[in-house]
Amino acid sequence: MDERAVIRLFRFRPVHPEFDQTLRTTLLPDLRRLPGLVDVHVGRHGPEDGDRIVVSVWADRGSMIAGVGESLTTPVFHPDHLADTTDRTLEVHPLAVDLRFDLAASASVLRVFRGTVRPRELDAYVEDARAGTLVDAAAERGPNALYLAPVPPDRFITVSLWPSWTTIETATGGDVHRPVVTRDPRRIVEMDVVHYEVVPAAV
Repeated sequence: MDERAVIRLFRFRPVHPEFDQTLRTTLLPDLRRLPGLVDVHVGRHGPEDGDRIVVSVWADRGSMIAGVGESLTTPVFHPDHLADTTDRTLEVHPLAVDLRFDLAASASVLRVFRGTVRPRELDAYVEDARAGTLVDAAAERGPNALYLAPVPPDRFITVSLWPSWTTIETATGGDVHRPVVTRDPRRIVEMDVVHYEVVPAAV
């Protein structure tokens, strides 16, 4: 079994608008109690029946499988609520970058950045992203968290959490009107960005 930390991206649309309340009051708190969970965030995009995403980070693949299962065909975690969702997709990837920062402001924007780099430059891109995030954090203009998963041979997925759009603009050059931007695009040949509003857990 792979001992590396993994990131799990579960994207779906809710069947009814009340599902966000279920996410906040039941699913998100219960996820946070599972052994091996490192971090979890829920984001919503668009209208009431628009895209939702649950991003969870696990200490290793075994912990993830024990907690939420390996696929959507045999759900382990709250299988009774799976029928409340539609248009489901699931991705699991080993992490190369796993950074979290103790900021005063909570995360309000979840950014999913997918890209393709030039051939044989994936490792270099990963190290560039790691170093750039640490520089931004030291200058107090970085994210609450950044997770980067390489998808060989030349693709990657980055999930980052941000306290505000202003912080995203400062760090990446993108804003709400021009979101598909990154500050350091020299290795990237194709990219796509989706931003989600963070759904907080009920206190």
